[in-house]
Formats: sequence, C-alpha cells, structure tokens
Amino acid sequence: MMALWLHLAATSSLLAPLPLPRPPAVSRARQLACVAAVPDGPAEPRRFSDRPLPQAAVCLAGYLAHVLVLSRRGLRLGRLDLGLDTLAGCGVLAAAAAHRVRRGRRGVPPWLSGDTAAEEAEACACLADEAPKQKLKLLATGALLLGAPLAFSFLQPAFDAALYVLAIALPLTEAGLLGTRLLVEQTLLYVLLCKLIQRRHPDFFGSKWVRWSLNGPWLLPVLGGYSASIALFNLVEPLNQHMLSHLAYAPEGLVAKLANPADKKLSSLLVASITPCIGAPIFEELQSRAFIMQALTAVMSLRKALVVSGVLFGAQHLQIGLLLPLSVTGFFWAVLYVNSQNLLVPILIHALWNARIFLGSYLGL
Repeated sequence: MMALWLHLAATSSLLAPLPLPRPPAVSRARQLACVAAVPDGPAEPRRFSDRPLPQAAVCLAGYLAHVLVLSRRGLRLGRLDLGLDTLAGCGVLAAAAAHRVRRGRRGVPPWLSGDTAAEEAEACACLADEAPKQKLKLLATGALLLGAPLAFSFLQPAFDAALYVLAIALPLTEAGLLGTRLLVEQTLLYVLLCKLIQRRHPDFFGSKWVRWSLNGPWLLPVLGGYSASIALFNLVEPLNQHMLSHLAYAPEGLVAKLANPADKKLSSLLVASITPCIGAPIFEELQSRAFIMQALTAVMSLRKALVVSGVLFGAQHLQIGLLLPLSVTGFFWAVLYVNSQNLLVPILIHALWNARIFLGSYLGL
C-alpha cells in the first residue's frame, strides 16, 4: 500500500505542468508598430470645404458665369435699368444677413456696429493697448507704405532706360515693354516694402496680423464677396459721377492700357496681367487690410478703422473720378477679411476683380 502511494506520488509529480517559458522582450517601438499595423477602420473622407482644388474649380466656374452671363444682362424696372450682376450681389448681401439671423445672431456683426470692444478685440489684431511709442511707429509705417509708390515713381525714367536696353536683346513690342516695366518696377517695390514692414514690425507675418488658410471654407466668401463687391461698386458709381461729373470722363488709366495692348498679342496681354492680377492683389491686401486697417485700431475703433482704410485704399489709386466706389470697395474687402479671418478671401476677390478687365479684353466683351 505504501509502495502504491509512493508510485502515485511520483507519477503525479512527473505529470505536473511544466512552467511556461517567459516570452522574449519586445521593444516599445515594435509594440507601437504592431498597434499601428492593426486597421482602424476606414479613414474619414475630407470635406469639400477642406479641399482647395475642387473649391478653386467651382470658384472659376462661378466667376466665368458671372462675367459672361450676369454682367452682360439686365432687368428693366420702369425707368431703372439694373444689371443681373447688381441684383445677384444685392441678393448675396441679403442672404448673408438672413443666414446670420437664422443662426441666432444679428444681421450686422457687433464689431461692425461698434457695440462691444470685446468683439473688436477678437475680430482682428486690436492694438488699442499698445504703448504710445509703438502706436506712432505703426502710423509712421502706414504713412511710408502709402507714400512709397509716389516716391518710387521718380525712378520710372531709370526703369524705362534699362528696359529699352533690354528690348534690344529681347523681342519686346511697345505693349510688351509696358507690361514688363510694370512687372519689374512693382516687384522691386513690393519686396522692399515687405522687408520694411518685417524690419519695423517683426511679428507682422505671424498669425496675429496675417491670418491665412488655404484649407478651409473660402469658396462661398470669395464668390459671394466678389458678387457683392460688383453690386456695391455699380450702385455707388452713379452717385460718384453725379458728385464729380467733371471727372466722369477721366483719361484712360494704366490698367486699361495694359488690358488693351496696341499689338493685340496674347503674349503681351499675359505679361501685362501678371502684376495687376497676381502681384497687386497679394501686396495691396497685405498693405491695406492686414497692416493699415489693423494698425489704425491703435488710435480708433475697428469700425472707424474699416472706413478710414477704405478711403485710403480709394485715394491710393489716384483716380479721383472713382474715389467713392473704390473707397466703398476697400471698406467692404476689409469687412470680408475681418469676417472670414482669412486674408486669402480678399486676395482672391481682388485678383478676380482685376482679371475681369483682361478677360473682357481677350474675349472682346
């Protein structure tokens, strides 16, 4: 019996489970790689408002429809003729106000009506709390930006001489020479003035002053803003001509000359369009909306800064016969920048605005 007991005890000890070996150590990096390899479900598709190229395609289609259809047709209401582009722009403004009301907000933003200082501080780079010395520096920089193009114009004979020498080696017609001169002259001016701003205000190109986003819902603000800009210009221009009737038939401006080259060549038209349709929109929006408008908040409310920057924008174009409509346009583009928090919106509207002159010339509209 004792022998049987000892036998069972020995057998049970042999049949006891052996201890499992410890798994080899796995590095933290390998663990993370294994986790990353596990599928996490289908990725969420990007929204249309976050895709720049589809937005650009729709924007171009809407722009062409506006230029080729709406701007060429009108509606007669009694003795009043209204273009479809003007009616469309007024509809955009009404729809934007109604949309704000449906979302429980006022039709006019508080920062535009000047009700609360808190709204102004959130809407833009409000500089009311800057030191007096810094405020003077901001205003001085704004004055330099406005006066520099006039001072730079004294160098025009030097640019003309250099380009006439260049024309000896390059096949440039007189029309092409004008566009090339403007391109070289304005590019140099824009670079120097941007360097001036950066040197005097190192934080200017940061997110406080220049709010910029390509991946965002900019399609409707650009198309709607362009349509509304045309409507405001069309409505204000007759009033301007009535007030300044002796200037209604001012001599042809530089942009009109560029858009109608004497040689009628497409190459001359393309060269001439680079500065007005690319360079000017980028720099003028940086200058007028991003810097001057916000710099003025150091000494006045945002609502007043919007108005004053618009008047300065109109005066800067040196076209007294269009001072009022250009001032209203500058004011409205400043409002669009503050409302959208995206400088890309007024830049694209400005580019489309100038491009319609060259597109109309090319298509014979």
